[in-house]
Amino acid sequence: MTAIDAPDITLTDYWREMVTVALLGTDRRDPPLPPTGGLADLAADDPQPTPSQRLLQQVSGCAVAQRAGVLPGASAKLIAPPDDDPRPMTPPVATTTWRRVTGDWPVLEDEWVLAVIHSGRRLAPELVVPLLARYRADATRHARALVAAGPLGKWMIEWSPRLACTAKNRPVMEAIGELPELAIVPDLLPVLWAAPKQAAHTIAGGLSSGVFGLSHRAVLINLVARVNPASLPALGEAIGHVDPSLPTIGLAFALADLARLRHRMLTELETP
Repeated sequence: MTAIDAPDITLTDYWREMVTVALLGTDRRDPPLPPTGGLADLAADDPQPTPSQRLLQQVSGCAVAQRAGVLPGASAKLIAPPDDDPRPMTPPVATTTWRRVTGDWPVLEDEWVLAVIHSGRRLAPELVVPLLARYRADATRHARALVAAGPLGKWMIEWSPRLACTAKNRPVMEAIGELPELAIVPDLLPVLWAAPKQAAHTIAGGLSSGVFGLSHRAVLINLVARVNPASLPALGEAIGHVDPSLPTIGLAFALADLARLRHRMLTELETP
């Protein structure tokens, strides 16, 4: 079959003919002659020795010509940004710690968010959506997360209403800035504000002596989650030295991990 020898064909017809040649193969059909203009100039300025090379050259040139002729569409409307929030963002290490808190020790979640607020910071952008989504069903926690998120949180809810609170009750405004109470037996309440060494000795000593057993796990977790933060370093160290042969060693390791994680999260969120 012979190639088209009409140099005034349209670019569309030329492209269609080249596709046909490509499907049949250049051994059965020669590439068409390029139409007058830039494609013909390309073939003349850079002659190719074989039909397949001539076809590839023209396909490349035609593709460039077609793309260059595409006009841009209408400009998309600009999205109004959220209001400015001058507060510094939480550091990257705090994001990592928050993920650890939610995965391992959710008893610390409320204190983590409050620490962000009290430090004068705002949530890093990557945390805004996870926190709003996580607390959708809890009016008070959702309101607390919004305070930590600032204008970006309200802006995200406007664009994704699924992040709004779904709880039927209103948030308790007085509770937004306070830590929820945890169940702690009256005999252990003095430990909350005892001197660091005394608090550490009471908890670690109770684990070593058998005063505390596995049945005390829930109350001891609550105690470590609410003990004076100044006691946490001594507490983590003391619990870490409990005799590993004791039946309570698993509980001791868990409490030491909780104390160290709480100390780290509060240190990372100290007022900048």
